[in-house]
Amino acid sequence: SGRADVLLVLMLDPVARELTLLSVPRDTRVDLPEHGPAKINAAYAYGGARLQTEAVERFLGLPMDKYVEISQGGFRRAIDAVGGVTVNPPFAFTLDGQSFAPGPVRLNGEQALAYARMRKEDPRGDLGRNARQQEVIRSLMGELGKRSTNELQALLEQLQGNLRTNFSPSEVVRLRTRHSYLTERQRTETVRGVGRTIGGAWYYVVPDSERRRLHLALR
Repeated sequence: SGRADVLLVLMLDPVARELTLLSVPRDTRVDLPEHGPAKINAAYAYGGARLQTEAVERFLGLPMDKYVEISQGGFRRAIDAVGGVTVNPPFAFTLDGQSFAPGPVRLNGEQALAYARMRKEDPRGDLGRNARQQEVIRSLMGELGKRSTNELQALLEQLQGNLRTNFSPSEVVRLRTRHSYLTERQRTETVRGVGRTIGGAWYYVVPDSERRRLHLALR
């Protein structure tokens, strides 16, 4: 229930053999079908993963073949199941009783959730938070890449209660063989916009020219 906390698009390019990660700021102003102007993450509250996926598709002008929806509990469990993730905090901060200092550190699931959620103390706001979220996901992908097929299938079974997706278990396993570059060749794209108060609400406003740029960069 509620709004989506994190929106992360992954584009797999088997020709260039490259993975692109794009975080969509949750305050991005869009027109939601049947709901009008709203923050893009409100789509989840109105229509779950279906409408949220459609909102991202309309924003980028690209079809999303697959989706993965995971709860915060599932996020913690996935990280604990692989023995944690390694990150490199750019500055010191504290959130939810977890403290972080600059430099490489290994985080468990609870710590990684706090690291990925902090926004108010980041000088870049939600954009800085998005960068940390991608850092956690990249580290988690690296850890999953070390697991055997049986270990990966066992992990998916453990997360069944915390995860919904239109991937089949066999498709997840095949991702590693068909797209072996996933953990080796990665690039990121950033949504460029400006923060603005409209009608008493704070939005991240993205011009049409930027949406066209992202469409061409990702298609």
